[in-house]
Amino acid sequence: AGFSGYTVLLLVLVCYKEFGGLMPFTDWLEARGFDEGNRLLTTWMFIAFGQAIFLFTWLLSIIKYSPLLKLKFDLNPDERREGAVQFAGGDWMRELVDDAAIKEDIDGLIQFQRRSISGDPALVRHEKARAQMWELALRGLWPKAIEEAKKVLAQAGGEDDIARMLIAVGHMASRRLDAAREALHGLQQPEGYDEPELLAFVCEWLDPWQGMVTEDDFWDWENNSCIDHLQALMRMLRGWQPAPNDETIHNDRLTRVAQLSMISLMRAQRKHDEALELSLKLVREEPTGVRPRIAAALCLIDKGDWHSARSILSELKESDSQDPRVLALSSILGQVVDEEELEVALAVSQGKSMKKWINSAPVNAVAGVMVKGGMDEAISANVLIASHEATRRGMPPIFSESILMKIFHWLVLLPTWIVLGIFISQEIGQAQGLVVALTLTMIQFGSRRFSRQQRRIIRHRDQKAMLVYSKRMKRFKVAPERSNIPVGTHMLLSGMLVTVNGVVLDVGLPGWMTERLPKDSEKSVKARLRRQAKAMSKSRPPRLQPLGEGWWLKRPKEEGADVPVLERLIGPVAYRGRQQYIQRKSGRQAPTKSSSRPGQKRNVSSMNLGNRGIPQNTRVSERTQRLNKPVKNFKVGTKSIGPNVRPSSLRSSTKESDDDYVSFD
Repeated sequence: AGFSGYTVLLLVLVCYKEFGGLMPFTDWLEARGFDEGNRLLTTWMFIAFGQAIFLFTWLLSIIKYSPLLKLKFDLNPDERREGAVQFAGGDWMRELVDDAAIKEDIDGLIQFQRRSISGDPALVRHEKARAQMWELALRGLWPKAIEEAKKVLAQAGGEDDIARMLIAVGHMASRRLDAAREALHGLQQPEGYDEPELLAFVCEWLDPWQGMVTEDDFWDWENNSCIDHLQALMRMLRGWQPAPNDETIHNDRLTRVAQLSMISLMRAQRKHDEALELSLKLVREEPTGVRPRIAAALCLIDKGDWHSARSILSELKESDSQDPRVLALSSILGQVVDEEELEVALAVSQGKSMKKWINSAPVNAVAGVMVKGGMDEAISANVLIASHEATRRGMPPIFSESILMKIFHWLVLLPTWIVLGIFISQEIGQAQGLVVALTLTMIQFGSRRFSRQQRRIIRHRDQKAMLVYSKRMKRFKVAPERSNIPVGTHMLLSGMLVTVNGVVLDVGLPGWMTERLPKDSEKSVKARLRRQAKAMSKSRPPRLQPLGEGWWLKRPKEEGADVPVLERLIGPVAYRGRQQYIQRKSGRQAPTKSSSRPGQKRNVSSMNLGNRGIPQNTRVSERTQRLNKPVKNFKVGTKSIGPNVRPSSLRSSTKESDDDYVSFD
């Protein structure tokens, strides 16, 4: 602003000096002694004064010249440079952020962003940006997470492959698959680190029409929880049937997050006992986790044990008071909470204020369901949001063109064009009739082809195939809405899961994934859905609305509610490590020293990532490629292998010195 003002004033003075006769108020200025000589003197003094200030500023900037030379800033961070995938080292702040992100400790990430930390301001600012990046990604606020990841990538000089992978996941969640492929460019390398390959696989799997992977490519992965969960998800989508696999060989975070989603589906299909049992199992396995306790509280609300659910909320407020999911549980249990956060708004808010969350949370299907006309966005985010209503109404998941529509196109429209062409040929001429018939036929089939191509264009809003699918749901009277969706579903439901640096992220399950399902008999599917609907009708419906304010003052406590419910149902195992967890977050425990220096890059192939749950060496083709590397200086007989010499098959009767077993091509 100062430089602009100086420039404008100087321009005005020069105009009065050079073109005084044309400028306004010249006579008035000269009458007061501001003649041409004074104007010239004032102009040059103003120029000299400005140059003196600029010269002084330049001299001061010389002090910062050396640090500026060392500063690295990537003007194009989206483009990845060549080289192996590397993880950046860091001090206790980086390890604290990474540990909180892996454990889904959103409260810890928020508290870290609000802390006043002494140290290098650039490093502190960078780590706080990383904390915000992970917080937004874990909450599913993908557009903001992508922006924050780009800032982190720019601050790191374009050398943060974790931020680059998170950008790719954000684009997949926002249904911009081309941008996701571009972000993953150069990250897929045969070095045993499988996360980039998994992201690329899921990105291609999300496109059933143009994707480069098929079901046969599943066989290239071995003992990989992401791939196994993806296969289980497709089997479940086949019949809208939540079926948690108790015999799974995996016990990592991705599997536990997938089981949380199963709890939300079982609640919707009124399997309350199984849902509560699974939630208690997850609490037992992860005593410091927030979402397992939220799942248990929601299951207890469905069963009518409201005071027991309130005891879980009290424990969560002690350990994770800033977590938006805990605030949402508070609002569900009848407490007044600010509705600015996504999780709280989806639990209690209504009206037009919900529209902003459709774009902000592209994989949260509840955000689309809460808005009028947002059904296509909801099933683009996660089609499982309609599973309970589709089961109740008997709607098969696979969508295909109806027989009536095929009859209309082939047996009504096509004969009509032929008859019209014959009529015109008799009235006007044979050539004109032939042209009209062919033109109308080409328009009919061209429009069908164009419509089919439009349905295959993948995007988040107004996707043509999902608009057609939502109309089909309306014909079956399948209408998932607030009045039939269990309260709190938005905090548990997830679709396809991937990991970035061990952090489990949700990319949803769009409705067009039904294109990849095998073509089952519609009669058998409907019969199976009728059996499921009959079982649902015999069970108690879940809680669909938040509890009223002050209910705990009127409702008598359940038997044994004086003892915390998790201690009563699980025992001391439910509180294993929670005291240390709370002390560490409150700052009463000193941070552990980091094993690496800030900014130190480490090659991912030389790191042991098993303790973070990062998949390694699970791709059979890459593992075989590494194990079967050609051995140099390999000799057969006494002759070295030349460009046209290959060793023949050795027989048991040959000797190493026998030169007869060298063949020439």
